[in-house]
Amino acid sequence: MESTTLSNPPPARPKQPLVNRLGFFLLGGVGSTLLNKNILAATQHFWGWPVVAGYAFSAASTAVVFFLWSYFINFRTSRVWKNCLGRYIACVLLALLMNYLIGVCGLKRFGSAGLIGYLVIGCVQSFTGGIKFLLYHFWVFPYADAPAKEPAAVSS
Repeated sequence: MESTTLSNPPPARPKQPLVNRLGFFLLGGVGSTLLNKNILAATQHFWGWPVVAGYAFSAASTAVVFFLWSYFINFRTSRVWKNCLGRYIACVLLALLMNYLIGVCGLKRFGSAGLIGYLVIGCVQSFTGGIKFLLYHFWVFPYADAPAKEPAAVSS
């Protein structure tokens, strides 16, 4: 049985084409909009929370669920979890802050009931999702590590 050493890393996962990443991202966006709106509706209906608290809870819950989607399905990378963690946290915090501020303003302005709630949340998710897609694709979960360069030989 062969062991993996620093000089012999495991093979990288195959690169995922941009079209696949975009397709999975759009599918995740629809799913996150539905999940986000339904969690918001549940917090208001069952617990009587105001929009501000309910949307904070629904946005945070959706972010956790869709991290797993992004890391394991959409933006597979050969980099291990710890190498992506700092970039992911920075990106998610930025997107959550934008999502929350814009979303609460929209929900307070237009309402959160019925179809209008889905439209407001869908528009906000689309805007912040586009920003997250670009950050995830180029920075958080890049395609693959750059090939290792051989050290230059020193001539004596």
